[in-house]
Amino acid sequence: MSSGKQSGAVGIKVMPAARLKPNKWLERTLIVLALVGSLAVLGLYQDLYDRYQSHANPKQAVYGVWYERDAAPFARDSFELTPDKVVIDNRVVATDFELTRDELSFYVGPTLYRYHILNEAKTELRQLSPTHYNPIFVLSGKHKNNLL
Repeated sequence: MSSGKQSGAVGIKVMPAARLKPNKWLERTLIVLALVGSLAVLGLYQDLYDRYQSHANPKQAVYGVWYERDAAPFARDSFELTPDKVVIDNRVVATDFELTRDELSFYVGPTLYRYHILNEAKTELRQLSPTHYNPIFVLSGKHKNNLL
């Protein structure tokens, strides 16, 4: 046996640095593919969530004429929701509205009108904005009982 010091790394072959360097083109392509795949998955989940919301919370539930409750007939505010428009005082003021589980909203020009849904049947709304007055509206339409 030899009398010199033995190294602890016996049998390890050292590769030149040039052979260990990864291919940058392949690395960047895999990163781009991972990002595109992630965005596709997020888009599919968003679509799935939107479909669930439209099934669980259909806009058809709020179609009809909404009248202000506990107001004199000559001063009563009202609006109508249909699939393609929002009508106030016999004028189309919006062509779409947003409906979430507990809130209805639409824009009339720059003004946002927001209403909180008060019951599970979606037959009563409390106006949240504009905030000068917070009346309660009830639904009276073809597919609902007349609530006034």
